[in-house]
Amino acid sequence: MNNGQQFRFGTVWSKEHFNGEIAFGNMRAAFTEALTRYPNELQESFYVLGGQNVRIRIVGRDLAKYICRPFSHLRTNGQRPATPQLTIDLWDKNVDHQGPSTLENLKWFEQTVKSADGRFVGQQLPHTFSCLDRQTGQIVSSIAWHDCIFIYERAKPLARPLLEWHNDRGIQVIHAGLVAQDGRGALFVGKSGSGKSTSSLICLCAGFDYLSEDYIGLERRQDGTFVGHSLYNSVFLETAHLTRFTELMPYAIKGRPPQEEKSVIILSQVFPERLERTAPIRVLVLPRVVDTPTSEFRPASKGEALLALGPSSLLQIPNKELGVRGFDKLVQLVERVPCYWLELGGDPRAIPSLVENILAEEMHSQTSL
Repeated sequence: MNNGQQFRFGTVWSKEHFNGEIAFGNMRAAFTEALTRYPNELQESFYVLGGQNVRIRIVGRDLAKYICRPFSHLRTNGQRPATPQLTIDLWDKNVDHQGPSTLENLKWFEQTVKSADGRFVGQQLPHTFSCLDRQTGQIVSSIAWHDCIFIYERAKPLARPLLEWHNDRGIQVIHAGLVAQDGRGALFVGKSGSGKSTSSLICLCAGFDYLSEDYIGLERRQDGTFVGHSLYNSVFLETAHLTRFTELMPYAIKGRPPQEEKSVIILSQVFPERLERTAPIRVLVLPRVVDTPTSEFRPASKGEALLALGPSSLLQIPNKELGVRGFDKLVQLVERVPCYWLELGGDPRAIPSLVENILAEEMHSQTSL
């Protein structure tokens, strides 16, 4: 039986044989047992994801210390909500500090499985088992925490269950970057390698508010406007490209080649004051690398913007299941906001001022209507 077909929590974790109800029930029982055995290891905190109240309980102090950092900008300091819309229960499989040494020998793999009725979504990673009950709004997860855990598990915890949960609530997760200035958001869209991450991070380092360079929860409000919701404050960069961001280099958690060629930076450790939960989307920016000495911007057509946004946001992760509904939402976004090309020439330091100019042009066009 290969890694993607392990028998755990009462079921085989394969697309053909996964029994979500049994897996979820057994995982809840295992979490309760861990909580009963190690009550002093419990950490409870509250967050806002996609505009919804979320409770996270973690059994395992070391796990809690690190696994919530990518969400830390979404944490609330107020009273606990009476009824959280999502409850996340995690426990450290190694909470007794006797984790197996074979963890070091694991190779990267990822397996997503669903119950026959679609209610339960399971994700298995090298050190992580997670299960979402879409009906009750609950995620339960076992993580074998240790210092050498894969950086993806550390930087994007519970990714697939959280993306499914956002989509179920009309917060469509798209592949884009989002920064904001004075409460006006610029959404960077395009295929991988187009410059979304570079543009987002350069703007962050220049003082912009930051929401993402990867995943954004897209919400259409009743008045037809769109807002973007942040999911994670973690960033993946090619290790060779870290020299572009001297402010970030000291905080890099480097992967272990050959399986992990990238490094991760948890931005809450660097610029906590610049991280935002949500921002209205005022412009779409289509970055692309050009062979010119200077950078500049110019208007883009609606068709060009949809072509840049659609494939990476609809053909990845769970969005294929959204079908026409997902495509229509992207069309509405493109029709709603101005779209611009951001042509990235030889001087990337010009990007923040160009994005400022794009936002200023949008604001001027609105006030002149």
